[in-house]
Amino acid sequence: MKTAVSLLLIIGALAGCAKTPPASAVPVQPIAVRTTAVEYSDAAIPVRVSGVLARRTEAELSFKIGGLIEEVTVRAGDSIAKGQVLARLRPDEIEAQVAQARSATEKARRDLARVEKLQAGAVATLENLQDARTGLEQAEAQLRIAEFNRRFAVIVAPAAGRVLRRAAEPNELVTAGRAVVTVAGEADGWIVRAGVADRDIARVRLGDRAEILGGGEAGAVGGVVTQISEAANALTRTAEVEIALDRAPLVARSGFVAAVTLFPRPVSERPMVPAATLIEGDGGRASIFLVETGGAVARRVTVEIETLLGEHVYLRTALPKGARLVVAGGEYLRDGAAVTLVK
Repeated sequence: MKTAVSLLLIIGALAGCAKTPPASAVPVQPIAVRTTAVEYSDAAIPVRVSGVLARRTEAELSFKIGGLIEEVTVRAGDSIAKGQVLARLRPDEIEAQVAQARSATEKARRDLARVEKLQAGAVATLENLQDARTGLEQAEAQLRIAEFNRRFAVIVAPAAGRVLRRAAEPNELVTAGRAVVTVAGEADGWIVRAGVADRDIARVRLGDRAEILGGGEAGAVGGVVTQISEAANALTRTAEVEIALDRAPLVARSGFVAAVTLFPRPVSERPMVPAATLIEGDGGRASIFLVETGGAVARRVTVEIETLLGEHVYLRTALPKGARLVVAGGEYLRDGAAVTLVK
């Protein structure tokens, strides 16, 4: 019995003295990952904003002077021809002012003729003659003003088009400059005015293509940027961009809201990666894992994001063009981890 116990103690002691192999000696199995090639793109990121449809030529028409409206001959939606009478004031007071100015002019002419005869006979002085001439000039100026006001006591259509709004009715007393009818010309086509934020306006140029959706239109309408404001809107702090449409919308109306997509011109190439490659995003930064060409080790790289567009992400950080991006299995990786590539 003592002999058996002694043998067990000796075996236990020998087992305790055996050395455990270091952890580094244990082989590490590579992690299977799926990768894709790094792609570069010079495509500009589209700018998406909201805009308002309008005809290029729209005007609020009013009378030059105030008065009582005699008639308004059109209503909203009516088609109009160039030179068509749209509204007029009652002429009584205006004609009286013209007659008064004409009578004052005739009297000033008679006064001047009389003073000229007196001055020729050395009865009137040169000063009297000059005063008479000045009086005639003033009377003629008042006559021209009265005739001008009479001419613009009638509102006529500046171009063929449509009436957008009627803002006054017959027998209504209006002041000078108050809009009576708003009209739009058809010949100059349609536009969209859209406000673009400061972060995007620097990428927009005259001549850039655009696509407009909405405003009652079933399909998209193409357009081109024709104007870019040099000043920001005081309320929205956006810069107004004007887009000329390639054709007239089928069912749109002035004032309809439309979705606008601007397509800036190509920019310098930068990496375009699938969104699935990003891990641990923080604001405008994220991390990705790269596998160098011919290598079997994943390297973690911090990148700066330019923008996300659908399933793709555009980066500001340059990446090796020959490298592979880990698109599946990256959640199990650490920097320097051994990997094996699978399809």
